[in-house]
Amino acid sequence: MNRISKKSKITLVELAPTQYGVLNGEPSFDVSSLTSFPARAIHHLEAILTEAGYEDVQSINQKCHGRDGRLSVDNQKRIYSSDVLLTSSITRTSPQSIMLGRTYKSLNPNGIVIAGGQDPTFRYKEWLDQIGADIIVVGEGEKTLELLMERLEKQPDYLDDIDGIAFRNGDTIKVTNTRKRLTSEELGQLPHPCYDEITRKLTTPAIETSRGCPWGCDFCSETEFNGGKYRTKPNKYTLKDMVTAKSWKKPPFYVDNNFAASQKRTIDLCNQIYEAGLSIPKSSVQVTVKAAQNPELLKSLKRAGINLVNIGIESIIDESLKDLGKSFNAEQNKEAVKIFKEAGFWVHGMMMPGGEGDTIETLKETSEWINKNLDSVQLFPPIPGPGTRLRKRMESEGRILSNDWSLYDGQHVLIRPKHITPYKLQTTVFDMYKSFYTFKNNLRRLRNSPQRNFSWQILLYTNLLNGITKVTNAPQTRDHLEFLKSVS
Repeated sequence: MNRISKKSKITLVELAPTQYGVLNGEPSFDVSSLTSFPARAIHHLEAILTEAGYEDVQSINQKCHGRDGRLSVDNQKRIYSSDVLLTSSITRTSPQSIMLGRTYKSLNPNGIVIAGGQDPTFRYKEWLDQIGADIIVVGEGEKTLELLMERLEKQPDYLDDIDGIAFRNGDTIKVTNTRKRLTSEELGQLPHPCYDEITRKLTTPAIETSRGCPWGCDFCSETEFNGGKYRTKPNKYTLKDMVTAKSWKKPPFYVDNNFAASQKRTIDLCNQIYEAGLSIPKSSVQVTVKAAQNPELLKSLKRAGINLVNIGIESIIDESLKDLGKSFNAEQNKEAVKIFKEAGFWVHGMMMPGGEGDTIETLKETSEWINKNLDSVQLFPPIPGPGTRLRKRMESEGRILSNDWSLYDGQHVLIRPKHITPYKLQTTVFDMYKSFYTFKNNLRRLRNSPQRNFSWQILLYTNLLNGITKVTNAPQTRDHLEFLKSVS
């Protein structure tokens, strides 16, 4: 492996979802297309490399640094001429990320490919085999990357004592010791992310105040990725991020898997945000239904400018909730939504139709409930994501229908349901979307909701820009429907 230096050209890349997982292909359509966030990892890693003294470091987020979601010619030249390509990937973007690495290796055989993120962590063997990647960063990457790059400067042919990596050693794959997750103190010592002007212009500020989640649902890859550890960043670190977010003049999204996992800490943080004059109206967070049980917490969220709560409800059917490893029952879910609404929050429900307790009748009941009680909704048929307990169980039962990773986006049926055919579940999910996001329903929410700015966004995307039609009629989705019909 070639030796690098502080002057080496280093490029960090996170690719956007595309139809069929094609590199520089047509963009994917899903409900998440309504929002745009900066890449989760590469801007933080760029800051680490810059602070370490590397002089030629650049992040390329395909959603921002391309035309119509495609990498520009200049960006491709930059990538393929780099001494080191660092690529970060989730499962749905892994096919095009692997193709990018292959292309890089064919054009630049002496270049070094380092891959990280959730998908490479759980499928490091496939990445090493398919991409010809040199090194996989397994798990959290900040400390690992810092030590790895230092080793590539001094002794690139000996990596065995670098914890948290996998690499090919002749005909075998070497996996080093698991790296300990960063402590709260160590998270607070990380440099703040580097964002260029294009990213600031085209995305919403993303703020991370904690990592992991204490609940450990069976379908959640975050639990496995973080080793079951929940850690918070010091409040002073978050306040500095809030200063940056306020300069963007856009409401931020707090990307924590569970913003209120430690309610006392969350109340204290929100109060400090308010007292520092850093509250930004229309901010949004992800919380569980447990947050609704604490009036003081709800008050502190509102003081910090947080008006939208994203809740992983998953189901209102107890059998499905139990099977998914959820810690709350159907009545608790319904009561929490009622409390959030009465407190003046916009409630975005994340649901998983197609669980073990679902039938056509329960899905009809669920559709009626979400139409009546939620302000917006995402419908995720259960995803057997790599590394999850759900995937291991579904594999043992022979119920996984596809390993086309580009379909692992939360809107395609990938598991054979217990009481419904796969094709019927997929068409029912689309019918539930169409029933919820009608023009009439969106107008009603616009009139009745205290958070009218969110209603306008939903109305614009789903109806005026035909967002739901784009989701259900995308070429890859139509092909998948035909596949599901053939296996039903």
